[in-house]
Amino acid sequence: MKQKIFILIGLFTNCLGMAQIGVGTENPTNGIEIEGSVRFRNLEEGDLKVFNREVLMDKEGNLGYQDIESDRSYFVKMVSNQMKEQVIVDKTDQSKDLQLEVELELLPNTISVFEIHYNVPFSFEVVNDGRYIDWPLVNEVGARLMKKEEGKDSNYVNVREGNRALSIVSEYENTYPRLNSRRAFVEGMTIQEVVNTSKTIKKITYKMMSYSKANEGLLKFNSDNGEGIGMILVKVYHKPYYGETTKN
Repeated sequence: MKQKIFILIGLFTNCLGMAQIGVGTENPTNGIEIEGSVRFRNLEEGDLKVFNREVLMDKEGNLGYQDIESDRSYFVKMVSNQMKEQVIVDKTDQSKDLQLEVELELLPNTISVFEIHYNVPFSFEVVNDGRYIDWPLVNEVGARLMKKEEGKDSNYVNVREGNRALSIVSEYENTYPRLNSRRAFVEGMTIQEVVNTSKTIKKITYKMMSYSKANEGLLKFNSDNGEGIGMILVKVYHKPYYGETTKN
């Protein structure tokens, strides 16, 4: 009986030892080879000052690593949104929400770099002089980029470098058949760098608002006939934050 018990203990110990090769020990004495797929679940996302190495793999499946450079940005993902409905501005220069909004995360001790692109089609009314010329009923049309950062902004504030506007030409040669409106689009791109020096994840939201000058007609943002859809796209990059540096 004792012999059987010792045999079972020996088998259990060997199995346990084989299962723990390179796991739970800082100095493994054996290698481990895995054939097939490996899935990692519930991995922690966070501080690049702590998780400061990236894993690399060659064509044969051998793994290695390299340290994350302090001045290098790492692409993370793309986030986008599209306008669902048409936004109409009627004989006013009131700025309206274009329903283009994206919410992003600011990771702890991380510099987030956001490359923001947007494109918004619009149409504006024209009147005819009865002969050859169409006169636009607006001078300028554009879009304004707004942002609200958790813990910093209580309301949305304008990101001025992200604003774009088109000056509408003073007259158009009329067409046949005659058009009551003309179409165009406004597009813009800006790069925003935001630092989160705290130890917690924060949120930042960007959205687009309409802009017009001397509008005396109907402005329609986003097409209602499938000829154009307003959208915003953000490319997200991260790089570690090591505190303020003093430049000589």
